[in-house]
Amino acid sequence: MAKCLDDPILFEADLTSISDACEFVSDCDRIYHLAGKNREPLGEILKNNILSTSNLILATKVKKVNPEIIFASSQQVIWNSDSEYGFTKSAEEEIIKKANKWCIFRIPNVYGPGGTPFYNSVIATFCYQLSRGESVTIHDPTVKREFIFIDDLVDLLLIPEFNMLNSIKGETMTIGEIYFFLTKGLGMHKKMEKCLQYYKDLKK
Repeated sequence: MAKCLDDPILFEADLTSISDACEFVSDCDRIYHLAGKNREPLGEILKNNILSTSNLILATKVKKVNPEIIFASSQQVIWNSDSEYGFTKSAEEEIIKKANKWCIFRIPNVYGPGGTPFYNSVIATFCYQLSRGESVTIHDPTVKREFIFIDDLVDLLLIPEFNMLNSIKGETMTIGEIYFFLTKGLGMHKKMEKCLQYYKDLKK
């Protein structure tokens, strides 16, 4: 398994295609299902993600293979269950449980080098703006969010407990604290500092 993780097979086709999914699962011992949309026009998240996850599991049945399935769900299932994204993730979890050997990780907000600014990461957005000398707008610095650093998440994903739903605990910070760690408090939060440095290096 360690060799496979060092040299993984990447899915580069279309998970909404059952034939593509069937071709992919045939060569896999373990599948990390991290794919999915989370910001789209109403209905697109549900349509894309449910079909993709269903095809993945159905493909294992069609090909009569039993790879380990590790699924990246979201704490939005709890935090925002009535949103399309939270609703969809909850439904996907039930689909994943149709596999013979599965593990579900409910993940808080992920941050780290390579995050996409102005998409779904306030930390990536702040880092991008600050690294370019742009002003940062904070509407309410007291708002709290729960975060996990990408390296810490990867460590957890590599030691799954099967046929279990794992709710990952992150670090709770306010928006104001995040801004502080990236400005006046730079150096006090090493993981945050690493993110800012990533965007500074990109600018060079």
